[in-house]
Amino acid sequence: MQFITLDRIKIKANNKYLLDQQIKFNKDYDHRSGMLKGEYYSSKADGDVPYNLFIATSKTKQTLTLEFSSKVLQEDYPKLISKETIGDCLERINQLGICQIDTQGILQTGCITSMDVTTDVDLDLTSQVLDTLNERVGNYRRYKWEHYENEGIAFSRDVKSRDCKETLILYNKEKELQRHDNLPFLNSISNKHQMLDYYKGKTRFELSLDTPRKIKRYTEVEDTYIMDVLNTKSNPLLKVFDSVFGNVEACNPSKPQDYDTLTMDLLLAQYHNDLKQIEQTLRGVFKSRSGLTKRMDKIQGYLEGKRASTDKQMNTLQDIRDLLS
Repeated sequence: MQFITLDRIKIKANNKYLLDQQIKFNKDYDHRSGMLKGEYYSSKADGDVPYNLFIATSKTKQTLTLEFSSKVLQEDYPKLISKETIGDCLERINQLGICQIDTQGILQTGCITSMDVTTDVDLDLTSQVLDTLNERVGNYRRYKWEHYENEGIAFSRDVKSRDCKETLILYNKEKELQRHDNLPFLNSISNKHQMLDYYKGKTRFELSLDTPRKIKRYTEVEDTYIMDVLNTKSNPLLKVFDSVFGNVEACNPSKPQDYDTLTMDLLLAQYHNDLKQIEQTLRGVFKSRSGLTKRMDKIQGYLEGKRASTDKQMNTLQDIRDLLS
């Protein structure tokens, strides 16, 4: 059985688990009263730590916050953050000369407040794969997609509530790792070339769960204690993938075209299968909302039938589901 893996994690624990500061932390003052609220360290201002690391204490809340990337694992970066590596991650923070933390105390009592669920799979993100994903979004009213940094694609649930928002990102991990901003990290490790070889042909799937409520919902845990979350049997990435793409039953649209199907084909071709644009265009044609809804349901059903009949597309989606399982 595979357990959940993360690329980023944010942990809150009692500030007593920060045992010692080995460098000077930044002060955080209340802008009204001038009182000291807490102290923090950020790797953004530290050229010696080539990855995201944030350590903060709150005097008012008595909390310690740790947020870090799986790059803290250095040469073991591909292992990501998991139940097997979380202890090593915390120990490596202790080795940076920034501070000393009580790793066992944090592991036993700390809670995860935000995280990026991540997996890397052997999948070439070709134009054919991207086209399939673009065309196969199951609920065009619920999800929108956009290109992700010219290296992938992001599918987002189109809602206002932060707790209901979800974004599934797929991108070429090899290309992303070779970007200029990742060079300091690559140059800091001893197995740079082996790591680049490892990521050849790999696609990263990433889902950000940025509130405790989201973490509970997608991992099916009652509390977000570190080990409870990392021991979950739930598969958040597969859940969201199936939510975005659904399960379309195959049908055979190969019957001779009539006027109705010809009209739908022309509309779909004109708007590149974008049902949202078609709906906006047809609003001016139909006098009643129910008439528009009925027509759009028919167009969507016809499009799904055409998609389902394409074995290559169906195989692509099933192959991805298998990789995420």
